[in-house]
Amino acid sequence: MRAAVLAFAALLLTGCRPRLDFPYALRPARTGPAVFANQEVLFKLPGGRTERLLTTVENTGGKASVVASTVLGQTLFILTWTDGPAQVDARVPLPPELDPRFLATLIELSDWPLDEARQGLPEGAELLEADQVRTLRRGGRTLLVLTREGAAPPWRRVRLRFPAFGVEAEITTLED
Repeated sequence: MRAAVLAFAALLLTGCRPRLDFPYALRPARTGPAVFANQEVLFKLPGGRTERLLTTVENTGGKASVVASTVLGQTLFILTWTDGPAQVDARVPLPPELDPRFLATLIELSDWPLDEARQGLPEGAELLEADQVRTLRRGGRTLLVLTREGAAPPWRRVRLRFPAFGVEAEITTLED
């Protein structure tokens, strides 16, 4: 379980504000698509290491939530947001540098309508879209590439790549 938490921390650290200086303003849950999905998240870390987590993502149109757990079923945290900042209910001690609220940003950058997601961007950042690929850039630098496969949310698969950090994640929606 600790390895899964550390792997998750490694992914989220690539997107925390101090490193990327990227203060995304969450959009209201009601502006995103209604969705319910169980997903497997595979982290590809530097050195060829991989780690897995399971998540349940739900947006009812008024409230969005993510429940993250280990593959053995231990809940790590529950993340929720409506019209303001995301709230975290950590079920295990998380490292101080781990901020699960970054997951809400990733979900919105991937799943929210493009114009709505762009409204959360800070000045100087741009979110580009070509087919099912979204690229987040700031100051001429690519911060994140999201490649989506399948029908619109929940996507069958989303690949996230943080080029500057050598970290990737693949999120696969599990069949009901």
